[in-house]
Amino acid sequence: MTEPPGVLEHELAEYLREHYAIDVALTRLGSERDETYRASGTSAADLIVKVCAPGEPRAIVELQLAVTDYLTRATTVPVPVAVPTPAGETITRWERPGGGPDRLVYVISCLPGTGLAEQRLSPERTERVGTVHGEVTAALAGFRHPAAARRLLWDLSGLPELADRITPPRSHARLATQVVGHFTSVVRPVAEGGARQVVHGDYSVHNVLANPAAPGFVTGVIDFGDVHIAPVLYDLAVAVSNLLDHRLADPWTLASAHVRGFLGVHDVEPTQLRTLAAAAAARCVQRALISQWRATVYPTRAAYAEQHSCHDWVRAEAAIQTLDTGTQHFLAAA
Repeated sequence: MTEPPGVLEHELAEYLREHYAIDVALTRLGSERDETYRASGTSAADLIVKVCAPGEPRAIVELQLAVTDYLTRATTVPVPVAVPTPAGETITRWERPGGGPDRLVYVISCLPGTGLAEQRLSPERTERVGTVHGEVTAALAGFRHPAAARRLLWDLSGLPELADRITPPRSHARLATQVVGHFTSVVRPVAEGGARQVVHGDYSVHNVLANPAAPGFVTGVIDFGDVHIAPVLYDLAVAVSNLLDHRLADPWTLASAHVRGFLGVHDVEPTQLRTLAAAAAARCVQRALISQWRATVYPTRAAYAEQHSCHDWVRAEAAIQTLDTGTQHFLAAA
């Protein structure tokens, strides 16, 4: 497998002028698969430009835009909205000059605020983030789209198979075996017997924007590229795994605040909550394994992968050692 070909910014800027009638300066942002740019102009608000990976199915892009359109009508949660061309197209196909694979392109609004990963979070603010997560999840329970029934690399249910294909570093092999074994025997049977619906798929500190001075704190929920049908428990585990703080004797302080906010809006059965801590540990291992693989296959994106997974092995270790503490927190939050 080879690195997906990139695009030249001056070519993309010309394409945007021709097809979207916007004249902007482009700044490349980090991303896992597609190429993402912040587009800044002199006479309008900033925009986000997405150039999809070669071969990305159009139905998947349509799914993402359909979700955000639905949420703008079903909730008050701020999400990006599509910016159409003058002809009314929300997705265009870019036939690259000089050959190369065609790429799907779409433009969305750029929301204010700073990512949570760059902020100091208190339990009170984290609870508010959890409340918004619950609002998004509750709204998406009524969302339907044929492309949502897809299997993703990031689908937590596939962790055992993933662990069979990717060998962890020797120093973490025993931990990986312990976490994956517990997930397979205890978590997966419970989670996959519970509620399933369309979920965000990556509701994390990297995909929530906030401003401490703004009413409601949260100013945006972004990146719906992992939207799919999955157990609600797994989606909650994604958020919890990113809030684990391995430096503390009780690493679950912020995670429990998020769950408390979530449960104030969207119910999760106690039997499910009893497995949430272990599911969060499993997500840490999954993220570490996938990031390790992607850094090898796509070396120019290794820094992006490392940014999102640099603490995952120690988080998983802290989680697996304090499962009972995390479980007590989550049951108390209910």
